[in-house]
Amino acid sequence: MEQRKPNLFKNVKVLATLALVFGAFTIVGGVLSLSKLQTAYSVMQFLPTHHPALQMDRAVRKRFNIVDQPVFIGLINLKADQSGTWLQTERLKRIAKVTEELRAIKGVDFAISIATIEGAAEVDGSLSVGRLTELVPINKLGKRVLNDKLLNPNLVSGDARTTLIYVALKTADVSSLVNVQTKFKKILTRTFPESHASVGGVPAVQTDLGLLLNKELVNFLLLTVVLCALTLLLIFRTYSTIFIPLILTGYCNLMVFTMMAWTGITFTILSSTIPILVFIAVVSLSVHILLRFYEDSHHPVKGETHWQHIWRSNRAIFFPNFLGSLTTCAGFLMLLESDVPLIRTYGVGVAAAIMLTWFLTSIFIAPLMILFPKPEPRAWVHRPARWALWITENRKQVVLGTIAFCAALAFIGRHLDWTGRLFDDLPKGQEARYSTEKIDKTMGGVVPLEVVVTTPKGKDWNDPVRIANLDKLVGDLRKLRGIGTAQSLPEFLRASGLHEAKLPATRAAIAETYFLYSMAPDSPLKQYLTANNRGARIQMKIHDLPSNEVEHLLVQIRKRVQHEFPDCKVQIGGMGAVVHLVQNEISHDLIFGFWKALLCIMVLLTVIFRSLRWAIVACIPNLVPPIVLLGYLALTHTPIKPGVAIIFSIALGLAFNNTVYVLNRLIALMKTSQRLPVAKTFYLEGNPCLVSTLVVMMGFFVFMFSYFELNRTFGACMIVSILAGLLGDLIFLPAMLQWAPWLLSARKKAAPAVVHKLPVNEELERVAA
Repeated sequence: MEQRKPNLFKNVKVLATLALVFGAFTIVGGVLSLSKLQTAYSVMQFLPTHHPALQMDRAVRKRFNIVDQPVFIGLINLKADQSGTWLQTERLKRIAKVTEELRAIKGVDFAISIATIEGAAEVDGSLSVGRLTELVPINKLGKRVLNDKLLNPNLVSGDARTTLIYVALKTADVSSLVNVQTKFKKILTRTFPESHASVGGVPAVQTDLGLLLNKELVNFLLLTVVLCALTLLLIFRTYSTIFIPLILTGYCNLMVFTMMAWTGITFTILSSTIPILVFIAVVSLSVHILLRFYEDSHHPVKGETHWQHIWRSNRAIFFPNFLGSLTTCAGFLMLLESDVPLIRTYGVGVAAAIMLTWFLTSIFIAPLMILFPKPEPRAWVHRPARWALWITENRKQVVLGTIAFCAALAFIGRHLDWTGRLFDDLPKGQEARYSTEKIDKTMGGVVPLEVVVTTPKGKDWNDPVRIANLDKLVGDLRKLRGIGTAQSLPEFLRASGLHEAKLPATRAAIAETYFLYSMAPDSPLKQYLTANNRGARIQMKIHDLPSNEVEHLLVQIRKRVQHEFPDCKVQIGGMGAVVHLVQNEISHDLIFGFWKALLCIMVLLTVIFRSLRWAIVACIPNLVPPIVLLGYLALTHTPIKPGVAIIFSIALGLAFNNTVYVLNRLIALMKTSQRLPVAKTFYLEGNPCLVSTLVVMMGFFVFMFSYFELNRTFGACMIVSILAGLLGDLIFLPAMLQWAPWLLSARKKAAPAVVHKLPVNEELERVAA
């Protein structure tokens, strides 16, 4: 037998090498698959497809023939030392040339600027239609343009020193967006080197965010490796041990990205968290396995080989690792309750990534442990947790103090901040955000808002009185704080040139003007008047306001429109009306949806532990993280968005990790104890749980280096929830169980997990007795 052990070990080493060679082949396949991974970002990603507000918005767009195209906006601003305006002959020629050049770019549907816009004007006593710059003399062009609400401030500012160029694309695919935006920037910079020229608009923000996501993915992976190494150096003395989690982190991340590439899961601003979550899962699982292996090495089984020792340690920790991954997975799977496809896909993607990571780590860590030297943790890691004894001795004060602390934060958390803006996710220094914000402030806003007013049967928009009332209403709406521009039928009736810039006074004159517009190949009235003349659309652009201010503005708009036309049906749509409303509803559901996740995990633990009593006890300390998180969000005035609200389900799943390991250890110790061994459990398990929590915190700390405010907020909130989880699992739970052992003492059955008897030193026996 003694002669066969070296041969057995040698054969196992060969098998381990073959397993790693197989892993290397999958790495090659994974690298080749990364080109299929797609990245995307859109404000509309956070909206449910079947929400009534969105359905109404789509109905409005269809009714008024509004094509949903991505539109880039070129912003050109004269510097302070430049004299004159953009309404000068030479400058208009340059703008016209640039507009034609932009129109010729592949993928562009049309391009419009103040130099190419067409309209009606009186020439030599007759009405002519064409380019305004060709119809109107240059000395009269300024008055004509600046007095036209369709042109000012949509194409030129009130002082005519800032102008815009609109470029609409045929499709919204990522490659076209990136290509057009890149060429747009080059053309503007080349043509107007003496002026401030930049590209903005919603597609520009989305494209820049997509590019930053690619860059951030690389940065996150590098930071993950660095933090992984630093964290492991704090835990282990043997440098070779660091390579096991590092190798597994890189491998599991690659396999997860490969899974995303082949399944078509898009890499979005949410899924940028996946590399860190994989890192956390791998290192946490690896640390528990390596520490258990070290613990077992002090109590060897006679005649046991190195491979058998590895197998015994992996088998002992297999179930707690599986259960910890499963509870985390359950938190993410509860995101399937959301109506938002992006959030549902994210929940499924992360849940799959967590379980795939658990499977790959469990499979490949054994071969690596054979090939690398034995792990040697630092003294503080394997030292018993004497601090846990203080908690159990002062159990009453700890329990009451924790309850009081949570009650105070729950009270504060009633007042959350619903002041999120649409375009505050992009870093402030980015050109697209700067340009979009400048357009928003100085050029009449960038967030579209639509109001549709439908007359009752027997009435239409050919009525001069009704048109005059609409004109008055649009003028009043422009005065409301938050509205940048507003236009409707009256602006087109004035711009026709038939009535000396006045509104037509008779039904016949109005009908004549409508007919004139209908003769155009692409009549603009199609987007403002329905075919039966009963529906009129008011097009507005509002500023990027906080969510609560937008809600107040929409109430004001509806009230004024309904007051002016009490007999008409009023509908409000567009991004400005939909996004904030729907995102707030989603955020509410996500924040308070953690109850569903908690119930799901409780049912899962009831099955695992075969006891409802134990499942409830496991859930009680995990109420602490969401309560603390609510208070933190309220105290820091963090604007609530779906990307922030999603943290509650994630935090709840992660919070159960320590609970699972602690209860599994408690069940094992109950086999040899007549009473509930609370002090002994936390004395032995406290430091391993602290080590695991340190790993998780270091992982989420990476988010503090993100380009995106959303990801930095995510990281800060997760760190807060992890610390709150420590409070719940390692402080409140032992104090509660020591103070009220009857909560669990009725349990007599053996543990469902496979565990073995653990060593206990004399100090523990003395204190826990």
